[in-house]
Amino acid sequence: MDNNKIALDIETVAEEEQNVEIVDRDAHLVPQIGRFEERPKAEMLVKWVLFTAAITGMAILSAFYPIWANVPLIVIPSLLTLFLAKPVFFEKLKLATLITLRVLVVFAVIFNFGGVYSKYIVMVAMMVNILEATFTDLKHKQYFNFVSGLFLAVGVLFMKGSWGGVAGGPGEGYDYYFTNGFNEAATITWVVAYTIWNWIFVTGEFSASVSLMHVGFLASPIIACLATMGGGFPGGFGLWYLVRANSLSIGGYMQITCKNWFEREFYNKKFERFVRWTHKPLVQALLMCVCLGLILYTIVSGAMNGHYAFW
Repeated sequence: MDNNKIALDIETVAEEEQNVEIVDRDAHLVPQIGRFEERPKAEMLVKWVLFTAAITGMAILSAFYPIWANVPLIVIPSLLTLFLAKPVFFEKLKLATLITLRVLVVFAVIFNFGGVYSKYIVMVAMMVNILEATFTDLKHKQYFNFVSGLFLAVGVLFMKGSWGGVAGGPGEGYDYYFTNGFNEAATITWVVAYTIWNWIFVTGEFSASVSLMHVGFLASPIIACLATMGGGFPGGFGLWYLVRANSLSIGGYMQITCKNWFEREFYNKKFERFVRWTHKPLVQALLMCVCLGLILYTIVSGAMNGHYAFW
């Protein structure tokens, strides 16, 4: 009887343990398949395209008009989000870093302390931004992407920035910054490596729905660069840093304040399965090799031609 009673007690405890709801404080970041109903593909595509077009337009305007566009479209909404919303720690850290740079740009324009100091600040801010995410990858045991992030941060040292306005161009009378590698190819390879690295980071940090939103954030600066190439004013991939900083800032406060909407409207089972596939060790190892090859081109071409950002 005692043995039967003990066996019964063990079964009872096991059943109770199965019925206990495990509370995961970060569960809202990774919704499970089936939690949301998928929107029709055409509807989701239209919403994604309109969303990407909107943030691209806002980012470009804020690039060329650091006062009249940057302040109302980025600075004020970001500050309100930072102080009134309830972002998770990484979102708060990222948004605080981005808004600091956006505010510095405003002061640089108003008090005319641009030039060499401002472009160095931009470079340092980009390195800090990359390293924040890189060490988050380490925390999440995404070791391949961690290595890519370290090399990407070093690659920033081989990009050069310039600061100034463009007579006859958009935003004439205002100063803004451009950043290029030794040549356009070196800039593009670094940008492609950044895009791959950031994609892996985002999909490891957030849900597939939010990751789809970030596809728009990553596409935005590339669209802006392609749209301004040969436009009669400094554009092309020299604008990438600036538009990326703007689109990421816009994305920061939109993600924090509208996360539930994006989780629901951008949910797609196939995309979620694709995200999981990209996190297989072999896939991540291959992507790391691609990133390192692209970054090494930027570093080697810059080093061989004396193209350094800080000396």
